[in-house]
Amino acid sequence: MHWERLDEPVKVRADFSGGEIVPLLFKRGGRPLRVTQVNSRWMDREGRRCLCYFSVTAESGDVYQLRFDTGDLTWRAESVMYEG
Repeated sequence: MHWERLDEPVKVRADFSGGEIVPLLFKRGGRPLRVTQVNSRWMDREGRRCLCYFSVTAESGDVYQLRFDTGDLTWRAESVMYEG
């Protein structure tokens, strides 16, 4: 397995219901990646901002760490661990 730090903006389609955020699909480099599993989630604070982190598995088998910033409502792909 190969790990890579990304720190890049991504567009995410997520379900915001029942007080929970569930990433469903995200676009990286214009390519859509469907989320097959949310492995874990955690929260952190940066000043008054709440940062929501997600470890997700894409249909390729690669594992991404996504971050949602509740302050400016933006998503970033922080890192990826490639399956192959």
